[in-house]
Amino acid sequence: MKNAARSALLLASLVLASGCVAQARYDQALAEQKYFQRQYEDLSSFHGKLEAENAQLRGELELYKGKPIESAATQEIDARLERLKQLTEQIGTSSGVAPGSVEFLTVEGGYGVRVTDDLLFDSGSDAIKPEGKAVLAKVAQQIGSQSYQRIWVRGHTDSDPVKKAETAERFPHGNLQLSAARAVEVAAFLTASGVEEPKVVVGGFGPAEPVAPNTSAENKRRNRRVEIFVLDGTGAGR
Repeated sequence: MKNAARSALLLASLVLASGCVAQARYDQALAEQKYFQRQYEDLSSFHGKLEAENAQLRGELELYKGKPIESAATQEIDARLERLKQLTEQIGTSSGVAPGSVEFLTVEGGYGVRVTDDLLFDSGSDAIKPEGKAVLAKVAQQIGSQSYQRIWVRGHTDSDPVKKAETAERFPHGNLQLSAARAVEVAAFLTASGVEEPKVVVGGFGPAEPVAPNTSAENKRRNRRVEIFVLDGTGAGR
């Protein structure tokens, strides 16, 4: 009798265990099915996006077929570059500055003017030199000759730390403070020369954005600079 009871209990346990295993396998299979279903849906969505992008690109390609490479937009860019080159030569030559000391740059929606600091300032100083004022006066005249929305004046230095005691005393925060002070002086001169003060923004970048590696005296000279970026009056609509 006891053996029969034990057998019945063992059989019930096996059936219960078998049911638990089956339920676990069912749950796992259901989870896997949901996972692969999501994978399939994601891939279908991605494929649809690719098809839409391909269709858009094909449409754009059809629009450009048969058009000459030398478009009106390209001619406008070339004319703009030539104008900036002429401005660089005019301002530099008329002011008697060394080649490379003043450079007009093309930027989207406007233009930029890069002036090396040896033309503008004595070492460790934020007082603009007379020859620097002569150049900035011409730059202000150029800016005022057409409409503009915003002017950014940005000061930059090389990577050499401030060492002179008198410079360090005046600019305890080093190159960052020196570059900002120089940008302020240039901005103030431009506004005194007719540039609208509410449209001027000033920033000091210290050595953070070099135009050349600080590995030679010439490269460091290029990195010590003030840049003036002009957003044209029509720039925001482009």
